[in-house]
Amino acid sequence: MQSLLISSLLVGASALNIPAAALSRRAAVNAGAAALAGLAPFAATAAAKVPEKESKLVKSTAAELKTVLENKESFITDLANGVEGSGKLPAPIPFTTFQKLEATADPEFMEAAIDYAEAFRGAKDLVKLARLAKSKVMVTTKEAGKPMVKDEMNYADAPGSGLSSAEEYAKRAANELVGASVALDAAVKFMGS
Repeated sequence: MQSLLISSLLVGASALNIPAAALSRRAAVNAGAAALAGLAPFAATAAAKVPEKESKLVKSTAAELKTVLENKESFITDLANGVEGSGKLPAPIPFTTFQKLEATADPEFMEAAIDYAEAFRGAKDLVKLARLAKSKVMVTTKEAGKPMVKDEMNYADAPGSGLSSAEEYAKRAANELVGASVALDAAVKFMGS
């Protein structure tokens, strides 16, 4: 190992046009360090190349989440009331996008990306539950000695459905979206330029 280090330092010294015979051990180390320092800008340039397409996707999704959250109250109200087309979310970011950005990002980047993915998935599931709670079902009841009765009601109101109200799911979905937005903003900061 030591001979490999010395030979690489000698190569560095020759790159700087310093004769090997004129080198003491300390001078060889300094010459090698100087030669390697000259390569540092090239290494930094190669490592700093952020994938543009993936970077744009993350930044545009972060902006779309902010737009949804600017209208948070109407998001909750419309979803809770079963308004057609309510609860629309931006498309989720594929995890492969984050993996492509990981090489040029800070170490905390993937942790923020995972937090985003978990929160966004939670929001998406809660939006589905809110819609399900508001969906109409036909409930048939039959009591002894009485005719069969059919009632149309929201699934959440049906006996034995086990669902909470659409409003509760809508509020929880909005809170998950806040978490997803905060995590994605952190990922953008850790992503670099």
